[in-house]
Amino acid sequence: MSLDEGKPSADAAHQGEHHTIPLRMPSRIGWAEIHSHRDRPHLRRDPLRVYATRAFMLDLLVIVVAGVTGFILRWSIPYSVEINDPAYLSFVVIIVVAWMVVLVLRGAYDTRILGVGSEEFKRVVGATAVVFGAIAIMAFGLKLDLSRGFVLITFAVGFVLLLVVRWALRAWLRHERRYGHFLHRTAVIGGGPSMSEIVDMLDRDPVAGFTVVDVIDEPPADVSEEGLDHWLDEVMTRITLEDADTVAVAGSQALGHSVVQRLAWRLEGPRIDLLVAPTVGDIAGPRVTMRMAADLPLLHLDEPHLTGPKRAIKRTLDIVIGSLLFLVFLPFMLVAAAAVKLTSRGPVLYFQQRVGRGGQIIRVAKIRTMYVGADAAREQVIGAPDAAILDRYKGDPRITPVGRVLRRWSIDEMPQVVAVISGSMSLVGPRPVLVEEMPLLGDADHRRHLTKPGLTGLWQVSGRKDVDWDERMRLDLDYVENWSPALDLVIVAKTVKAVLMGDGAY
Repeated sequence: MSLDEGKPSADAAHQGEHHTIPLRMPSRIGWAEIHSHRDRPHLRRDPLRVYATRAFMLDLLVIVVAGVTGFILRWSIPYSVEINDPAYLSFVVIIVVAWMVVLVLRGAYDTRILGVGSEEFKRVVGATAVVFGAIAIMAFGLKLDLSRGFVLITFAVGFVLLLVVRWALRAWLRHERRYGHFLHRTAVIGGGPSMSEIVDMLDRDPVAGFTVVDVIDEPPADVSEEGLDHWLDEVMTRITLEDADTVAVAGSQALGHSVVQRLAWRLEGPRIDLLVAPTVGDIAGPRVTMRMAADLPLLHLDEPHLTGPKRAIKRTLDIVIGSLLFLVFLPFMLVAAAAVKLTSRGPVLYFQQRVGRGGQIIRVAKIRTMYVGADAAREQVIGAPDAAILDRYKGDPRITPVGRVLRRWSIDEMPQVVAVISGSMSLVGPRPVLVEEMPLLGDADHRRHLTKPGLTGLWQVSGRKDVDWDERMRLDLDYVENWSPALDLVIVAKTVKAVLMGDGAY
């Protein structure tokens, strides 16, 4: 299979180019012809098949490397044992085969979970744990004379290499998707604002893996059984003609349970993935649990509060990682303080009043990057957020030459790590807004203050000042709704990359 399999066709390669096809197809295209056409196995389009194949081959390679490494390090180096020991060579083969079989059975190559989210890594970790546990139990139960060092070295090396391989493959996939390759060709079904919102969300970021190739109107709310069959036939026709491999359904009254169910049945034949947007509001996965009530499965939505163990975990991460960062930041802060003192008059540190958790006012420290008295001219130079605010940030005359360097590499923000350790801020969270920016927040935007403000946050790793105001608020609310320790660690890792790249820092 060539690498071009994941590319959109030439007439629909651009994101946002949604084709309009008349709902009623010409009579010369019969549904029976389309039905037989889409049931041919070779026409099933899976843009991530190349990714899955590469993952399988590389996983096999690194597991072989891990087994050989464990054998050599445990037996050849310390004791000069013959490297062709048949018992352990056989056991290397058993580990390789068992590990690959469990990876397959655990769905580590399921293209529905590859390339996005954490499920791919969870399945790799789960498969490794199962094989390691099975080997340990078998060795204990059968009283095998098996070197524990061999087993530990093999699984430690294999585990690390498997994660590195998946990380590298994902980086490659993100790069390819930025150029329009390996995208899920998606048809969106719905009507009104909900459909437009889904189209915008799917097309917003190609790294997510979607490109919308068609938008299809939902059926009338009072459609008859015959009319629904006709609508489903024409939906399948358009999916086939557009070579779509994914269908996204926007929730509405017209697209109720029975309609979506009928659509899902139709999509089972050609194996088209079906995405259904929730109709109970913008609820967050980590806060949703399934509960039975009166023999009905109901979704229970918890409030997004960091309490009890969650708050303890987050505070522990803040103290541990914050303390390490302080030691790393200290040399940079000392050099920056000297540069500021030698190049412009005024104090080294600048303190601002910003809004913290629960709307409380906190003092935030920064290394001064502007001339003294610059805050009095903010309204005149920057003004309220609008379409041109990024240009005003880029050309802000109040910033000193040294200050521009400090801002580009975020060195001016480093003193805030002290606030993270002391507890008024967190390592990750919504960035604290200025007191004078509070009137710009909508009613829903105030939910960003349910948690402590952060040294870094979701919109900092999404473009920093290149992200417009509304998108910042949306990302902050997404963080509050979806917080988890893993999300914090991911944002910290992405912050390192954002700082090194220097994009969006003015």
